[in-house]
Amino acid sequence: MDTSNQSWGGILRELANLNPPQSAYGTKAIQCALNLLNNPQYTYKVIHIAGSNGKGSTASFLEAGLVAANYKVAKFTSPYIRSITECIVVNQKAITETELASLYLKVQALLKNAKIQLSSFEMLTLLMFVYSNEQQIDYLILETGFGGRDDATNVVNSQFSIITNISLEHTQWLGHSLAEIAEHKAGIIKGGITVVASSIDPLINAVRLRTSNYINIVDKYQFKSKLCPSSFTTMLNFSGADGYKKTVELGLFGHFQALNFLAAYEVLQTLKISDRLIFGAARQVAWPGRLQLLKSYPRIILDASHNPDGCKNLYLSVSEQVAAQDSVIVASILCDKNQEEMLFWYHKLATSIIFCALPGSTRVTPPIQLARKARRYFKHIQIIQAPSLALARALALKKKVTIISGSTYLLQHFVA
Repeated sequence: MDTSNQSWGGILRELANLNPPQSAYGTKAIQCALNLLNNPQYTYKVIHIAGSNGKGSTASFLEAGLVAANYKVAKFTSPYIRSITECIVVNQKAITETELASLYLKVQALLKNAKIQLSSFEMLTLLMFVYSNEQQIDYLILETGFGGRDDATNVVNSQFSIITNISLEHTQWLGHSLAEIAEHKAGIIKGGITVVASSIDPLINAVRLRTSNYINIVDKYQFKSKLCPSSFTTMLNFSGADGYKKTVELGLFGHFQALNFLAAYEVLQTLKISDRLIFGAARQVAWPGRLQLLKSYPRIILDASHNPDGCKNLYLSVSEQVAAQDSVIVASILCDKNQEEMLFWYHKLATSIIFCALPGSTRVTPPIQLARKARRYFKHIQIIQAPSLALARALALKKKVTIISGSTYLLQHFVA
């Protein structure tokens, strides 16, 4: 590959747009690539996370606790908001563009000689495994892309598996029932301990078919959360099987963060990390674009609530703070999402909604289509093509809260 006239940015754009003619969705291609590279994914301990929502927050709580305990930790998450480098992080510092582009060129040359073709996500996953090995990490916190059993990340021998929850998503690949989707998620379970953060029957049944060595934190912990609007944090009170009552302030906002934290806490305390370190780290956790307070006055909230469950959690957390008539939503929704159900939760949160387009994205539903569907829910609907102009129009309404939601592709226009 001639790179003399290519910038690092150009190389990373190439990485983000690999579309080989794969015949099937699965792990065969990336496993061939890993074999060629001497299987770097086996050189460190792995905590593997699957779930429809909450993977990133759970990963961040884990990362913070392990780093506080002086472990060297890599974290792999997706999708990214601003830069593809956000996906690969070591000790809370993202890989640089130069490091990622250089590694890509080196690995791509080897794969080309071996006639192995990978998609963008497969390649990024492969580069993450290689980089983590080069960095001599202790733990890799590994988030699935989607699903689990056939996901490109499912080529590890994990010490811990975490499944946060399930909902109907990616049905064209995972199946049209919760039972089928649960089977895919449970596919990440290996010989270690499994932590489950949901009591929904299809998920528990799928987990039991794979292992008896699992812990359901919904059953194990008694907990109650309280939101703190001024600091935009969450206070969590909980007690475990020993009956001791504990209180921790979470740096992330939302009632749903209680389950995400407790899933991480179950792993961290199993590793004998003290509550003092875990709780201190939890207060410092930040996760851009996930119920993020962008501005206090006027209040602007960003949330990558990309499916109905995410929208429901957004409603449950924000509706406590403001009435629907005092809120406006700026939204863009992808074509493969349950738009009707997302709009249902949005209308419980606000009486006004503004739909915008996302130039260059082929996955986004045209705003006019969303506006037609929204007529049954909203009194006030507007279409503003540019995201920045949509936000300006929302602010002109002088509502108490403006919420930007629906897709990480939309959030890219607002996260610095």
